[in-house]
Amino acid sequence: MSDPALICEVRTEGGVFRDWLSVTVAQSFDATWQRNFRLICAEPSKNLFERLAPNMRVDIALAGEVVIQEGYVVTRQVAFDANRHAVVVQGYSKAGLATEGSVDSGTGQYRGYTLEAIANSVLKPHGLRFRMEDAPDSARVPFPNVMVRYGESPFAMIARLCNQRGLWLDADADGTLVANRKSGGDSATFVEGKNILSAECTIQAPAVSQIIANSQQPGSDSLFGRKASEIQATSDLSAGMPNIKRKVLAEMPLDQEGAVARTNMEAQAIEASRLRVNLTYQGWHKPGTGKLWSLRDNVTIKSPMLFPTESGQMELKLWGVIYSQSSEGGTTTQIECVNRNAFAVRRPDANVDDGWYRAGATPAVPEAAT
Repeated sequence: MSDPALICEVRTEGGVFRDWLSVTVAQSFDATWQRNFRLICAEPSKNLFERLAPNMRVDIALAGEVVIQEGYVVTRQVAFDANRHAVVVQGYSKAGLATEGSVDSGTGQYRGYTLEAIANSVLKPHGLRFRMEDAPDSARVPFPNVMVRYGESPFAMIARLCNQRGLWLDADADGTLVANRKSGGDSATFVEGKNILSAECTIQAPAVSQIIANSQQPGSDSLFGRKASEIQATSDLSAGMPNIKRKVLAEMPLDQEGAVARTNMEAQAIEASRLRVNLTYQGWHKPGTGKLWSLRDNVTIKSPMLFPTESGQMELKLWGVIYSQSSEGGTTTQIECVNRNAFAVRRPDANVDDGWYRAGATPAVPEAAT
């Protein structure tokens, strides 16, 4: 009897399929934020052929845990010669719909709305939702004015707004888009010579020591002059080269607190690129947990070979995960980890009233386009 912890099930209205030559399911904070899958089978039955065609809906479970719920088959590719034949099926979770098509929001303007309200408005026609987790209070402050860029997808627009609020973006199994600082989470430990099949580490010194973001806002009776036209914020990187600065022009009008969050996000992105560890281990479950990964999770790696430190150990954050299975490589998981500072850069206070918002005002809730 097969080990349940090693089974990939693809569940469709026509049945459950388990026989695959190769399985890959991936999620990260960049290219595969929406959860992608790639399946290869040798001799599909007629039922499988019909149920795994483009636009078909599927649930995908690894080791009994659903990682993609009501996802879509996007591509089907067949290849054969005299000795071999195979069918490759690729797709994504429901969240992938947010990358297709453009935002249709009526006037194309959101004035005085929160990130959460705007995101849910542009996602509603796609049957998707958005939520924030572990977000600071400043992330819930309404934007003074947001304009939809012509042709912009819902994902591109939401990612742009998340950048202004210092939040990373990913997706749940059911396709819900989630903005988060990714604190907390479970922990897993890997030790060189014990539970690591292979690993590589890249460490890069940041060239800059300071990020400076500039923005401006339309004037009003209470917001005018330099307060409106010369909004600036800075974030420092302790390991950067002295006196080397990077200047960033905000992608949209921001108040002072928004500019601070934008510089913080730029610093977080630099921190995420400074150190990358790719590690492969046997199986799909996190060591010692019996569970699959969450992008919230923490990773401890003990490897004198990887890290030029006296302890040879680092506490990292998960950046991405790829679950794989094939006859050649067996059942493995590859995780990518980054510096914890990519999720923990502290923002300086930006609590001074800039003259735009009324204290205690209730943010408006936009209607989705019909």
